[in-house]
Amino acid sequence: MPPDFSRSAAYPLFAFDTAQDRAWVLHFDAEDYRRASFLDQRALNRPDVSGWVVDQAELAAALDPSPPLRDVHWLFHIGHCGSSLVSRLLDLVPGVLGVREPLPLLTLAHERDNPVAATWEAPVLASLARGFADSRAVIVKPTSVVTTIADRLLPATGRACLLWVDLHTWLATMLRDPRLIDGPLSTEPLRLARQPDLPSADTDDARLARAWLVEQLRWRTLATDPALAGRLIDLDFADVLRDPAPAVAHLAAHYGLDVPGDWAQRIKASQLLSRYAKDGDAHFDSNARRRELSAAAEKHADGIAEGMRWAEATLEGIGDEAYFAPRLQPRG
Repeated sequence: MPPDFSRSAAYPLFAFDTAQDRAWVLHFDAEDYRRASFLDQRALNRPDVSGWVVDQAELAAALDPSPPLRDVHWLFHIGHCGSSLVSRLLDLVPGVLGVREPLPLLTLAHERDNPVAATWEAPVLASLARGFADSRAVIVKPTSVVTTIADRLLPATGRACLLWVDLHTWLATMLRDPRLIDGPLSTEPLRLARQPDLPSADTDDARLARAWLVEQLRWRTLATDPALAGRLIDLDFADVLRDPAPAVAHLAAHYGLDVPGDWAQRIKASQLLSRYAKDGDAHFDSNARRRELSAAAEKHADGIAEGMRWAEATLEGIGDEAYFAPRLQPRG
């Protein structure tokens, strides 16, 4: 392995296989990270990507000593709520290395109850702690289901945020495309495990509402953990859209980072607010977003109403109306 392996993000851990005791390590540069919306197969879109195959013992030895895990911060999210855009805006903060949806974390989430997979947690976290010469912090945006193992990732690492949108907006977002529904519904067992029992949900609309609510409940439980005091916040994506510069500056400050004096100008010059965050070649600004959501809300009004009814009845039953009611509908 390269001599700087233990400290350089140039060698990301791409994936691992518990059954074969095998891991795949790639060779990246900083631009590869900036370009990638997903650190999975979609990141292998150029022919000159090289790497190594190692076992767990070789990987652990190569990562020793690892950089401080406290420099690893988290941008958790409920899915399809603007997390790619926020992650890319954070990339504009000097010293930030953004890592978006790495596969090893997804494997850990899906194999949470596998004791062999648990032995990979330490090398996975150590691999994420590495940066480049100018890196001050690594901000990881995992896949949404990885929030289910936030309780295991957070104790040794840095600060975290949960990004979300109100339930009405989220239902409109998800129902506009049947392909989006499969993600949260196919991972229901993972998302509902170790969470308070919630009423049954007999329709896809109600099941989506339950998926939204369980992530909010999970985060509120984590925020009450004394060991995590002061390290967790949550952020409504609507606040980012309403006034991006101060909203993202506040998030950067939470991670212990300062934005530059020309912060608003940097955001404007980046054109991130007028492009689709997962595909920089596609135009998608706030007006396009509003039109798309308005059309979806009208087309799927019945489904949205069904999901909202389930959530309101559930909150009334568990006595959490005061906390969650303001999060159900868009503000303003």
